[in-house]
Amino acid sequence: MKYFCQRSGRVLCCTVLAVCGLWLAPSAATAPAAELWVGAATADITPDRPVPLTGGTAVRIGREIKSRLTATVLALESRDGQQSLDQAILVACDLCVIRPGIQDGFRKHLAGRLPGFDVNKLFLAATHTHEAPVLLQDRYDREDYQDAMQPNEYVPWLYEQLAQAVVKAWETRAAGGVAWGLGHAVAGHSRRIKYSDGTVRMHGNTSTADFRGIEGYEDHAVHILCFYDSQKRLKAAALTLATTAQSEGGSQVSADFWHHVRQAIHERHGDDVCVLGFCAPAGDQTPRPQVRKKSEQRMYELRGLSFAQEIGRRVAATFDDVAAVIAQDIRTDVPLVHRVQTVELPARIVTDAEYAVAKKVCEDIDAKPTRSKSDYWTRNLYGSVADRYEAQQKGEGKSYEMELHTLRLGDVAIATNPFELFLDYGVQIEARSPALQTFLIQLTGAVRDHAYYLPTPRAMAGGALDEKPFTNYSGTVMNNMVGPEGGQVLVDRTVEAIQQLWKTN
Repeated sequence: MKYFCQRSGRVLCCTVLAVCGLWLAPSAATAPAAELWVGAATADITPDRPVPLTGGTAVRIGREIKSRLTATVLALESRDGQQSLDQAILVACDLCVIRPGIQDGFRKHLAGRLPGFDVNKLFLAATHTHEAPVLLQDRYDREDYQDAMQPNEYVPWLYEQLAQAVVKAWETRAAGGVAWGLGHAVAGHSRRIKYSDGTVRMHGNTSTADFRGIEGYEDHAVHILCFYDSQKRLKAAALTLATTAQSEGGSQVSADFWHHVRQAIHERHGDDVCVLGFCAPAGDQTPRPQVRKKSEQRMYELRGLSFAQEIGRRVAATFDDVAAVIAQDIRTDVPLVHRVQTVELPARIVTDAEYAVAKKVCEDIDAKPTRSKSDYWTRNLYGSVADRYEAQQKGEGKSYEMELHTLRLGDVAIATNPFELFLDYGVQIEARSPALQTFLIQLTGAVRDHAYYLPTPRAMAGGALDEKPFTNYSGTVMNNMVGPEGGQVLVDRTVEAIQQLWKTN
């Protein structure tokens, strides 16, 4: 196999690389190398009208734009001469969640516009900004949408913006190269606060006498893929971080810290570089530190930055550091293998006690003469728990299907899931993966039926379902269609799928 050496400008074989001190770890198994073709494009998905914003218990109307929302497309193909061996299209979107039906609807929207491409090998992923448009008309009480652009207007417009970028990326793909590397930036923190009575709260108060600690691990890894054109000029970059894009809040449209990451990379590497920001498993993570809050704030204010700008600064600095190192190891003839499968996970069972709580909450809301703006959201959430219990009693709803993408790109593995997956599961997959480096991307495809978080056993132990929706909400059944049993199945099936990519063809 041959590699391009940035320092010497020569194509080197493995023997020469060893002499130059650029030893490359051997792959777990051989896979057919092929010429890599790369295409990239960016779409602006910011509406030009006020828009209802998602991510909270009540609708906020975004009438101002703090930073523009983008969708960035990476098109990959491996070729042996004129023969296409495999392909993939990855789309990173400044959205909160890819809601049910959105990815399938977009694939249908693309019908006939990508000759030779299997649309099932395209996936959408969300950064989880809470200042992005609502995608489902019935997500909230539609009266709260006021005069803003309705979701059923925004989504068709979104599809066309995405489609134009996807078509451009696919049609302009050309021979190129890839390099991968690992850096670190403090961008995510565990957000689950433990108390003396054993309970846990997301973003709980840490200044009280009963505060006992932070529940989980933190992962500050920044996984980086750089893509180049035939002249070894940077064309696109994909980064994954174990944190959601939630450093900001309010009622302005915002891409959160990813806007500042892209802005910094563009300033240093050129406006034409397409930057894809992905969220790694981070169901229990947030950019906001749970301790040292005042000292953190003092430091970014002394720099003259907002908190989102500070996170962007850290991530972009890490990118620069890593990109400079891996540019000496650009590869053009790597294997690309992309597999898509449906994985069936055991559903989390709703207990009798959980059903009783959910039923009471729904009855109390239904009895109100007038409802608050959050009552619609609460009724919907607890109502889904009651519906699931009643389906269980009929022998229904025993499993949950999800779409799993696994890719091999040289020594790198990429794997997806639709959940806000707790970090512990991601750590397990990375540790067991045969790949030299493993990129995990959550919030891809479609998350269905309040299946948002996929918690660990210790998260479930942090408190049972009660009548306060924010008590241990990431670990309770109202936000979990799948529990720890299903989480372990997800880990095992993902590892198995990655291992298959490393077996000799």
